[in-house]
Amino acid sequence: MPQLIQDTHRAIAVMHSVGQWMVASGKNPSQWWVPENLNEQFLSQYAKQNEFYVLELDGKDAGAAIFQMNQNSQDWKSIDSENAPKALYIHWLCVAREFAGQNVPKMIVKFAEKIARENEISFLRVDTNADEVKLCTIYERLGFVLVGTEKENYRTTAFYQKTIS
Repeated sequence: MPQLIQDTHRAIAVMHSVGQWMVASGKNPSQWWVPENLNEQFLSQYAKQNEFYVLELDGKDAGAAIFQMNQNSQDWKSIDSENAPKALYIHWLCVAREFAGQNVPKMIVKFAEKIARENEISFLRVDTNADEVKLCTIYERLGFVLVGTEKENYRTTAFYQKTIS
């Protein structure tokens, strides 16, 4: 039975291993995913200790994410102007390679929905590199809708939102 556990060190360990895999497989990760940035010192600039989660499956760390009730890691002003709705933002969502293809993102999003409902939040939000077609497709299959894009220095960011009931 999958469990979502609040654990900074375990979550960062999964994120770091995914960053290493990205480099090893030639994916040329952004600054957010290079292994040397996937550590507590760097990530604590963007997230608090209690915002790191790890998904445990069969006693192993299968995935990780950061859940934030306040947007700290990506600017959504181009989407919201000054009227941001109350939302749960999901960042650094990743899957340990041995669990690829096992619906880990879906499980993490289900837990995020539960946390959002408990906090009377009606929206989940994620952002990603718009050129990462596979990631965009995953988010869309999980019920997220593209609400906008923004050209940044080195990429175009795709902003996704999911309404939860």
